[in-house]
Amino acid sequence: MIEISNELSEIAGAFAADGCLQPQYLCMWGNIYQDKDYYDFIIKPFFKKAFNIDIRPHEKRSNSVYGFYLCKKEIVKFFNKKLNFPIGKKTYTVSVPPKIFKSKNLNLYSTFIRGFADCDGGINFHRRYGTYSLFKRTYHVYPRVEIRSVSYRIIKQISFMLKRLKINNKIELIVRQKENEADAYRISLRGSKIIDFINKIGFNNPAQITKYLIWKKFGFCPSYTTLGERKKILKGEISPYSYYGPVAQPG
Repeated sequence: MIEISNELSEIAGAFAADGCLQPQYLCMWGNIYQDKDYYDFIIKPFFKKAFNIDIRPHEKRSNSVYGFYLCKKEIVKFFNKKLNFPIGKKTYTVSVPPKIFKSKNLNLYSTFIRGFADCDGGINFHRRYGTYSLFKRTYHVYPRVEIRSVSYRIIKQISFMLKRLKINNKIELIVRQKENEADAYRISLRGSKIIDFINKIGFNNPAQITKYLIWKKFGFCPSYTTLGERKKILKGEISPYSYYGPVAQPG
């Protein structure tokens, strides 16, 4: 009997966001450009620790994704019967596994949320407008953590778990912009609230961690950068100010 460990809870959060269950296999796919390190250095070791299985992440360039298939019926059965993930499409109905949600275990809450946020959420930074200083109006200084899904049920559950972790939040409706889209739901944490999120939950995806580290170091993080560019900024190989054209560097 496999117990719900912190690693398994985090896998479940990531799977709720990026995974799919079919009768013969389980698969998870992330962004080919941003999520490779996450699958190689976080998801792969977690599967090894939780199930003693070596997954083999790889690229699918036709879909611009990076991830894996796992063709093991016992794992499919575990995700279906023990974690209550449905076989087939789950986009609009996915929810937190009852063994995690009903546990009232704050460690499982935080790890599940971290896994989900690493895949269907993230941290971004915005300019300030109005009477703020030139620095704040020029550079992307204001932090925002967002978690989103078209499944209202899982967003409502995550909102509840965040409140149990003493992170106040509210749910926002994002009305669809195109006919082939669906309405989505978003939890948005802004300003000082993101410090609570980082301290109590945090991120394991380098795509998100690098943004936060740049912000901590420079007081801002340029938008629309790649993971590779952010790594170079942190190594001192690229100046973050270079993304703002002729704007002079302060000081």
